[in-house]
Amino acid sequence: MPSDVMRDLRSAKTMIEILKVDPSRSEHVLRIEEYLNSVESYLMPSAKRKLGEERVDQWMKRILEARKSVRAWEREPTRRLPIGIPRDKLWVRMEPSREMSTKKIERIAEEEGLEFRTGKDGRVLVYGEDESVKQFVRKIAQIIRGKGSPYPNQVERV
Repeated sequence: MPSDVMRDLRSAKTMIEILKVDPSRSEHVLRIEEYLNSVESYLMPSAKRKLGEERVDQWMKRILEARKSVRAWEREPTRRLPIGIPRDKLWVRMEPSREMSTKKIERIAEEEGLEFRTGKDGRVLVYGEDESVKQFVRKIAQIIRGKGSPYPNQVERV
């Protein structure tokens, strides 16, 4: 087997391992396809000569099935740091749920003297002084766990 085919095969394997670690980079998928197409273009004619056309046709069918089963590449939206929050402020982003509606989140944030804003994705960004944000998180956790009132005189230290 030529050295450039072996190099492409090793490169494809390396890129697959990189993709496992960082799936957000869609260009890795394109490079993997290029490497594997290069290997395939060498292997199929060689295999046809040595193993026969019927065996290579079986391989090609399996390759086509594998390609169909791979879902289209979907890039997940990256979660970015919030813009416009002063660096000295602590922040937390919450996704509303049945137990914790947007209104409840905002009400508790106001009680703690925190600022908040709701993003286009529906998540609520709450920010402010460190201790206030920590107290806010404790209250939310207490409500979600069902431990009663979220008010300061009844809050357990977490």
